[in-house]
Amino acid sequence: MRTLALLAVALTLGAAEGAVFERHLSPDRPEDQAILNYLTLAEQGQATSNDLAELGVLLADKGFPKDAERYLEEAVEADGENVEALYRLGLVRQRMGKEGSAIRCYRKVVNLRPGHAYASFMLALAEEKRGRRDAAIYHYAKSYRHLPALANPRFNPLVIDSQLQDEAQLLRYRRDVAAASIDVPPVDLAAVRAMMQALPETEPEAPTPLPTPEAMATPQPTPPRKEPPPKTPATTSPASPIFGGATPTPTR
Repeated sequence: MRTLALLAVALTLGAAEGAVFERHLSPDRPEDQAILNYLTLAEQGQATSNDLAELGVLLADKGFPKDAERYLEEAVEADGENVEALYRLGLVRQRMGKEGSAIRCYRKVVNLRPGHAYASFMLALAEEKRGRRDAAIYHYAKSYRHLPALANPRFNPLVIDSQLQDEAQLLRYRRDVAAASIDVPPVDLAAVRAMMQALPETEPEAPTPLPTPEAMATPQPTPPRKEPPPKTPATTSPASPIFGGATPTPTR
């Protein structure tokens, strides 16, 4: 009996703890009314993955990270390719100090959408905090490639917390800026067409037929040897004028 009583108390406390944020909601505030609407959809089983993700974001902004994490996890379970739900789940977990779980979320995001600059930056920040220097530099440079403003402290104050910005900017310069500064002239299609039209139209030579195996195996008859004609006495011919001088007169 005592065990059952303790279990009942624990369940009661758990239910009360899970609904703590509801006691802080006011229908007069638009954000709170939105939370109530999403909660109604979730309780009725009609909430989509995006609905659950929006509910998690609103709860995180209101200061209830554990409840936000729960609904964001449900959003990811409903749709494993919901990139924004994965990204925001990473943000909530990173805010809660769960760096390893946050890194796994960010990696899934950049695998699904390599151009997600914010996920690349947050992944780099989490990797740096865990001491993974090379991985952090790589993802910092990648995020700046897609959104250079992330390197500006005025736009992104989180960059001030990093100690690897010089290395990240150098890597970005080597990979992107320096490579882009090499001019590669475009191909002049008109010039190529003119050159092709100026080429003479010649038919390809027919290949020399190879002898058949039967012809190679059959010995060919040797043609008869021709005897040279008999020599006749040489006669004196007049010299050709092309060597210069007059044509000599034959003597008797």
